[in-house]
Amino acid sequence: MIQLGISDISKNPSLIDKVDDLVEILNKKTKEVKGVFIPRDLLPKFEAIFKEIEYKKFVKRNQSLKNISHKDDTLLDGLEDGY
Repeated sequence: MIQLGISDISKNPSLIDKVDDLVEILNKKTKEVKGVFIPRDLLPKFEAIFKEIEYKKFVKRNQSLKNISHKDDTLLDGLEDGY
């Protein structure tokens, strides 16, 4: 896996066009990895994983919605008046 700094990419964005491998994008000052770049040709291999991650994040973000009952739902009350 190749490592590129955020500042390297911002100074020379064409670096992304030249890589054909996975790339760790990191803050070189703190050595903290900020993300991973996946080339387009490798994307199909990761799609199932991404969908699972997105679903788990969706469930976590909307955890409070599962406790709402239909009796408490007042969003549609005004729509019955012809709106």
